[in-house]
Amino acid sequence: MNSNKIFTFGDGFATGHLWPEWPQILQALLPDYQVINTAGIGAGCEFLVSGFVDQVNNMQNSLIIFQWPDHQRFDKMIEDKHWRQIIKNDPVYHFNIVLDSQHQPWWLSSASTAAEVQLYHGQYVQTRQHKNRHRVYQTLVNHTASSLNCNIFHTTTQDEDNFSRENRFATTRQAEVQPSPFVHLLWLVERVLPQVAIVVSTARYNRLEQLINQTHWVPYDCDRTEIWKNICSRL
Repeated sequence: MNSNKIFTFGDGFATGHLWPEWPQILQALLPDYQVINTAGIGAGCEFLVSGFVDQVNNMQNSLIIFQWPDHQRFDKMIEDKHWRQIIKNDPVYHFNIVLDSQHQPWWLSSASTAAEVQLYHGQYVQTRQHKNRHRVYQTLVNHTASSLNCNIFHTTTQDEDNFSRENRFATTRQAEVQPSPFVHLLWLVERVLPQVAIVVSTARYNRLEQLINQTHWVPYDCDRTEIWKNICSRL
């Protein structure tokens, strides 16, 4: 790898919507690199792989960290007003419309109970086909990364969630679906960075760990962006 770019992909464990998560923390640890993050709350494989394909022209010789979500999620590219109404009526995921790099809106339906989504899972694309699609997506990503001379690390949301449930994090994980910034930091340092050819400054890591531990993290804090900017400015 001789590029200063790192491309990261993931769902709500990578979006940074509650507080900084692993892609945002990775950028803080590696100021000489550009971390380009494609993530979305409740994102499925199709949305993420579509984002991957959109960026292939910029990926040569880079590092890719792909955190795969649940293979059964349904990502809907919005093409007509009919789906806008379905989304509007969803009691949980009505907010979850995101734009891709081509400014195309997608609905990341996650665990939606909308009748149309349940029909899709129940009759059109069932469990075995979802698993097969996941295998196809991973093969596409692997072969593309290889052809671009990229170093790629695969992980899953479940891997990080299992890590966050270890007994040592009982008092620090917090009760949200996504773990606290401290857990994200340790997951990066213990599980991800040892697998890729990047060295992190020990002094910078120790300082960031100290600042994260000194911060009282409140999920969805209205000041979370400024809090994180302040932490990064003190590294």
